[in-house]
Amino acid sequence: MIKFSMSKIWIIGFIILSVFMFGCLQSSKTAALSADEVKKFVLDDLNAKYPDADIKEILEMKPGEANNTWQIKTRVTFNYSSPCPVRMNVYYDYPRRGFIETPPEYITRDCEVCKGVVNCILGTPEEAIIASHTLEGTDVVKRFISTYSNAKASAKFYSEYIDPIEKKPYADVWIVKWTSESTNYGLIVMITNNGKVAGIIQATKQETI
Repeated sequence: MIKFSMSKIWIIGFIILSVFMFGCLQSSKTAALSADEVKKFVLDDLNAKYPDADIKEILEMKPGEANNTWQIKTRVTFNYSSPCPVRMNVYYDYPRRGFIETPPEYITRDCEVCKGVVNCILGTPEEAIIASHTLEGTDVVKRFISTYSNAKASAKFYSEYIDPIEKKPYADVWIVKWTSESTNYGLIVMITNNGKVAGIIQATKQETI
């Protein structure tokens, strides 16, 4: 009678343990987030931590070596259209670090680019904007910014570009456009991706759009 009771207790215990383990496995599967859920979590986190940033976006997201893991690279930019935008890359590693990002990697911080660098490469629009008024040969841009305190910039990389005034072709250049609400003209600055000013032209507001 005692042996039967002990066996019965052992069987019940085994069943309870099996149900518990199955539940844990199911919870683990349920806890794994989809790619869209991961993106939402990261963007929500960026919005919460950097509410004043002009730009917050996911640049790169790739699966990790283990299942249900992700490596995410994001961009956070403050004062994008100003002469001195601050750009940093923020990295996330889910779930090994529980969505806690590593310390930010600053791409621009002190309104300086290519300082003391022999082979400088401009890799971001923020770097191009700073270069457009700090590199040698950009005095006209400096005067524009000094004259118009509300001057705003935008930058984009082109593998091929033809300027709207002289119709001159350029290859692999950053195009930085400066405009101001206080004047009817703007400046277009052509900069090679290795940090050399290829040309600066004065253009109408329509031409700088």
